[in-house]
Amino acid sequence: MTSGGVAPLAAPLNAPPRRNDGSANDAPPSGWRARLAERVDLTKVATPLLYSLYTVLAFVLFLLVTFPHELVLQRILSRAATGPVEVEVRGLHLGWTLAYTMDELRLLRRGGDPAIPLLTAQKVRVAPSWLSLLRGHPYPVGVRGDLYGGTADATVDLRPDAYAIDARFANLDVGRYAGLRLFMEGTLRGRVEGEVTVQGNAAKPATTNGRIGLRAARLALEGGKLRGITVPDLHFPEVRIAGEVKKGRLELGDVNATGDEISARGEGNVVLQHPLAGSLMNLTLVVQPAAQAPENLRLALNLLPGTPGEGGERTVRLYGSFEQPRVQ
Repeated sequence: MTSGGVAPLAAPLNAPPRRNDGSANDAPPSGWRARLAERVDLTKVATPLLYSLYTVLAFVLFLLVTFPHELVLQRILSRAATGPVEVEVRGLHLGWTLAYTMDELRLLRRGGDPAIPLLTAQKVRVAPSWLSLLRGHPYPVGVRGDLYGGTADATVDLRPDAYAIDARFANLDVGRYAGLRLFMEGTLRGRVEGEVTVQGNAAKPATTNGRIGLRAARLALEGGKLRGITVPDLHFPEVRIAGEVKKGRLELGDVNATGDEISARGEGNVVLQHPLAGSLMNLTLVVQPAAQAPENLRLALNLLPGTPGEGGERTVRLYGSFEQPRVQ
């Protein structure tokens, strides 16, 4: 006790230190926060981290701009078109979704006339699977393009040990198909749609399974010539071709063409081989003239090889390989 007053009480030993304003939270941080603050200076860590991120982004952008996309895609497509077929790509663009867009894609007969392609498509978009890219390959790849005035959509997987193709075609104008000149002269008209689903190992045809279905409406051939021989004009309001592939064997169960001048129906099978040109076929086609068929068409049917039947009907057997077909 001091003179003239009461001595101040001593502060408790566990009392928190006071701020300058008298509050009790003026002490420096303690515990794990204090140890972390002593060891890590965020300003020293954030700066190099941002520079590293900027360098990586700049490198990726530069790589995308300078990468030879057209050459790489050309090589990838060449794997799917070997032997007598080659691929030609024009105008390749890479989108922000890592999808390629080609102004034009053409399949050409190797060593043949480049003015007569086997297949031509425009505005073809090829989109790889993002998840698969993380695994080191682009498959399955989504493909979409404009094909002869119609559209084609497909999912394609072309791995070395196996392949899978699921394709849809709609409203194709066969009159735009220049490849007809490879086989015959004449004007072809009509619209085609269909689907093709097939999977297997290209080097092992017996592993192939799938199905095909093609439909044509208002199909017509006018002014045709085959090896110098005039083919009468033919008009088919409807044409159907459907079949299934089981263990490398294509069974055609529905081949039907109902025409104004002639009608045809058929069945048979094709045993797939590697390469495809060596595939063996055994097909039977029955051709019959319509009641209003012109006389020159009836005479032409009589000149076909095969077995004659009633009413001018003709049964023709097509066999041998794709490369060397035979007619009986």
